[in-house]
Amino acid sequence: MGHHAGVTDAHPSPLPPARVPAEAYDEHYYRATCGGFEEWTSSEGRQGAAIYAVVLDRAGFRAGQVLLDVGTGRGEMLAVAADLGARLALGIEYAAAAVALTQETLRARGVDGRAHVLLSDARRLPLPDASVDMVTMLDVIEHLTPAELDLALREVSRVLRPGGMLVGHTFPTRTIYDLTYRCLRLALPRWRRSWPVDPRVDEERLMHVNEQTVRGLRRSVTRAGFPGADVHLGQMVYTAFLPSLSARRLYERLAQHRLTRPLAVADMWVYARRPDSSPVPRGATGAVTAVMSRQ
Repeated sequence: MGHHAGVTDAHPSPLPPARVPAEAYDEHYYRATCGGFEEWTSSEGRQGAAIYAVVLDRAGFRAGQVLLDVGTGRGEMLAVAADLGARLALGIEYAAAAVALTQETLRARGVDGRAHVLLSDARRLPLPDASVDMVTMLDVIEHLTPAELDLALREVSRVLRPGGMLVGHTFPTRTIYDLTYRCLRLALPRWRRSWPVDPRVDEERLMHVNEQTVRGLRRSVTRAGFPGADVHLGQMVYTAFLPSLSARRLYERLAQHRLTRPLAVADMWVYARRPDSSPVPRGATGAVTAVMSRQ
């Protein structure tokens, strides 16, 4: 989330360093770990996971709109939006490795004239007010501390046009680790002796600085200026971290029932609209184009 020179006049005070340094997100992370890497790596960037098109379809993205993808990773979302007729698809990344891979994706997909990526900071978006129609934040939320997330969501609200849509996804939830897993570990003496206290891998401990609950994420989104946000559990049941087959089966059973789903479902979605209560500044889209022309 490096500082972007194009906004120094509007934001004179420097940002504090990000909790997770940009260098942690190296090329190996995006090629071998970050979600969707299998499709991207096997096709050398020409194909991406199906989820990106599904997200845009469910959110009602339309040809001619401007999309901003915060934390664009390898840039698959930008390529899909461009293929769907986006007037402009713009990605924000603070990791140099991600910017380079996104450029590779856009070239491989033949959309590098209609989609672009900026090395910038989610907490300080280099775009004018009310200049984009939709913002996507897929598996970014858990990588931002609560304070960083608050700043990023306020920036999203600022750059969205009135009525514009924020679509977010986060994985994993805090509950599957800190509540369900802990209770299961203590349930049987043999599990308490053999299971690790914390089931997270080193990468999660480094990068996942803000795992969410539905209630907590709803508060954050509402606080940023999105009243009435729809924050709900997804469908993902993640059990790979569980040492016991019986525990994995239990998670799967818990996920099948309404009252116990929060204990086992591992992901969350947020759909939120900026209130349609203020006029769009004249020339906002042109200002986005101007930002791009300075890159």
